[in-house]
Amino acid sequence: MKKVIAMVASCTLLLAGCGSASQKDQAQTLNVEIPLKTTSIAPYDTDVPVKMGAVEALFKAQSNGKVKKELVKSYHQPSNKELDLTLKDDIHFQNGKKLTGQKVKESLEESLDNSGLVRGSLPIKSIEAHGQEVKIHTSKAYPELVSELASPFAGIYDTQAKGNVKKQPVGTGPYQIKHYRQSQSIEADRYEHYWKGKPKMQHLKVSYQEDGDKRTSDLKAGRADIITDVPVEKMDSLKKDDKTKVSNVSGFRTSLLLYNHTSDKVNKDVREALDRVIDRDSITKHIYKGYAHPATGPFNDKLDYIKDQEPTAQDIQKAKQLLKDKGYDQHHPLKLKMVSYDGRPELPKIAQVIESDAKKANIDLDIRNVDDIEGYLKNKKQWDVSMYSFGTLPRGDTGYFFNQAYMPDGAINKGDYHNQHVVDLIHQLNTTVNTQDRHQLTEQILKASDKDQANSYIAYNDTLIAMNHKVHHLQASPEDIYLVDYKVDKGS
Repeated sequence: MKKVIAMVASCTLLLAGCGSASQKDQAQTLNVEIPLKTTSIAPYDTDVPVKMGAVEALFKAQSNGKVKKELVKSYHQPSNKELDLTLKDDIHFQNGKKLTGQKVKESLEESLDNSGLVRGSLPIKSIEAHGQEVKIHTSKAYPELVSELASPFAGIYDTQAKGNVKKQPVGTGPYQIKHYRQSQSIEADRYEHYWKGKPKMQHLKVSYQEDGDKRTSDLKAGRADIITDVPVEKMDSLKKDDKTKVSNVSGFRTSLLLYNHTSDKVNKDVREALDRVIDRDSITKHIYKGYAHPATGPFNDKLDYIKDQEPTAQDIQKAKQLLKDKGYDQHHPLKLKMVSYDGRPELPKIAQVIESDAKKANIDLDIRNVDDIEGYLKNKKQWDVSMYSFGTLPRGDTGYFFNQAYMPDGAINKGDYHNQHVVDLIHQLNTTVNTQDRHQLTEQILKASDKDQANSYIAYNDTLIAMNHKVHHLQASPEDIYLVDYKVDKGS
């Protein structure tokens, strides 16, 4: 009997010890849940490696939209087609290899080869590297070069590292990716020799969870420590919960209605009619719960050089008249295919509201909610209009959005919008250095594209994140690029 008791006691102690070890390991693991599944985590494919502190770019965006030096010690531009960089001398990749000019050259060249988004934002002709020195030559004068080198898609990684860059990129950040399960999760360990100092957390686990409600419940239940893209209707309950806290800031992300300009149905009058259908004030109040404000164009009104405008007011009668002139009425409504997705939890709700209001203007919207919005939009025969969300001003310059959204080969010109006058103005903007001249060109591009009703801009979104009350040194940022850095901690 004494033996049995002793064995039971021994097992109990053993189990208790195992439990303690597990709890200790959990205390050193930061669990993060984000939406938007990725099938590749190569930096040129997704911003996730930068967002999670695995990869860094040469420059870094600040909350005011400007950029600062990150991996770069100094730089200067000897001409409008040249940029000279000197790299910091004490930075190593997570495999121990030193960051050199040659490594930067190889990383940027490989990203340019593999990504249309990178090619579109970085018109690099050639790169020279000698020691810690890098010289970049562009194919044209490009005043946005430094700004675009802060893009997370231009993140620097070791191209010679073992393994597949799409599964395990090796960067210079505080967390080293160890395991990637496609479209499911990323596991990373801290890089002990990180150049800014030893990261606070030992382990990082990032899980993909498209459902915003599920992300919220996981946070409340302790299954997640940090969640991004918090559904706005969950913010108040998270604020009131003594186990969670939230962080929000007016951001550079804009929700919009994309138009398929290749669709015969979606002509200028139809686009204008749909724009009049949208009740921006109601959407920001009731769907975004005040965590957004009505949009007057693609850019957050933080840009003081863009003339103040009033948001377009809903006008159902005007929309009906525009469509009546095109032969549509109550008995012969305009039928359009509309697309939305759950990655941004408010977008499907906005789609439902627009659908309801559009009926009043004799427009029937057939909504389809899809998992892979980027893949779906590639086939323009499948859709006429689409909900979308985009960071229009992540690094403080309008050229980023114009090149991506209004140029024929732009990465987010999903509906093939084209106006040659607008294209010419963007080309001019891309080679104009003087700040005041750039501001004037921005106004001209906005005016010309507004006449076309290129897209309908709905709301400027706040960046919303929530976290366990034990998480420290984490705040929402307007650019919505960065999340976890070496300072983030999960204390007691």
